Amino acid sequence: MGEIISIISGKGGVGKTTVALNLASAFNKKGYNTLVFDGNVSSPTGALYLGYLPADRTINNVLKGDIELDGAILTHDSGVKLLTCSLGIADLKSDYRKAFGLLNTLKKKHDVIFLDAGAGLDEEAQLAIEASDFVIVVTNPELPATIDALRAVRLARAFNKKVLGVIVNKVNYGLPQLPVEEVGNIAEAPVIGSIIEDDAVHEAFAYNQPVVHMRPNAKASADFMNIASKILGEDKKYRGNAILDRFSFWLHKIGLKYLP
Repeated sequence: MGEIISIISGKGGVGKTTVALNLASAFNKKGYNTLVFDGNVSSPTGALYLGYLPADRTINNVLKGDIELDGAILTHDSGVKLLTCSLGIADLKSDYRKAFGLLNTLKKKHDVIFLDAGAGLDEEAQLAIEASDFVIVVTNPELPATIDALRAVRLARAFNKKVLGVIVNKVNYGLPQLPVEEVGNIAEAPVIGSIIEDDAVHEAFAYNQPVVHMRPNAKASADFMNIASKILGEDKKYRGNAILDRFSFWLHKIGLKYLP
């Protein structure tokens, strides 16, 4: 029986989907059978990040009885498995409580399911929290986002869910941001890792790939791998190599090196 880890945030735009997809990629690298469940049911974006424009098989097809559950799982060439919802306006009236109910079946076949919750703390996010075993809160090192993270932490605990901690995304030490340690103090939860603001993340998604898969030497990739290690209780540490990463990407762009 697997575990469901919901990835939530108090507000949109903090990089929650980026975190979910890259943690799934990191867990895959460590040999775990991992799935990303797009719980942002009214505005699913995970499939778009991976180049499905739009996804041709969705949870909505399962709810309508068109296909079996396993048939709706998209396996990306990075190895990341994704189950997403329809972008169709007509499908907004679907019974999404039944969609979250599918997780009980999915966790029997996967080691870890990362549940990418809807932005904010509305009903979609609450359904994701209810369906999860553990919760991770994603925020940015800015006071408004951190206050929203505090609200997310308190909401998860109100549902009696164990909060594994906070991930501080888009850290830029050249800007006047909150210190990472202070984010944890304000959010009343331990910081289990931070992700450096790294162009490699955006460049990788321009190729419809998680940075962990396409740019393993990037600093952000090392950050994601270290967070995965911490969640799993491993001592292994990863270090990025920005020079090697940029050189490899440059060779890729001029056609002398293949990157996934």
